[in-house]
Amino acid sequence: MTKFTRRGLLAVSAAAAILPATAFAASVPAPAAGKGLIVFYRGGSAAGNAARFDIADANGNVVAHMQRGAVQPVSVSPGTHEFSVPDANNTSGVIEVAAGQTVFVECYLDAATFAGKLQFRIQPEAKAMKTISKY
Repeated sequence: MTKFTRRGLLAVSAAAAILPATAFAASVPAPAAGKGLIVFYRGGSAAGNAARFDIADANGNVVAHMQRGAVQPVSVSPGTHEFSVPDANNTSGVIEVAAGQTVFVECYLDAATFAGKLQFRIQPEAKAMKTISKY
């Protein structure tokens, strides 16, 4: 490998390390007028690293496909919304959203349980962005 090629690869790697947070921030739209936005995301914890799952709304419509590093914004009307994971037993959550509000919901596997139960946890934007920017 030549010095030029190595320098080029290092420059691309450095840019990739800096850009993910910016790229994500640009990819999360502002809520539409009169709507709220729920951003489901999954970090990269070792628990259930290869596990993939879908999140469905109260009507059974799949609104997000989650895998390690996934970020899925979902536009919703203001109010209370119930979401569940159809493939997991007893995993559901209720999320309250106001018009113009963005709610960040971390999706993770609770490794403390024998089966690794799927969980939802609302996170502050700063903490969510810190986690998301790593992927």
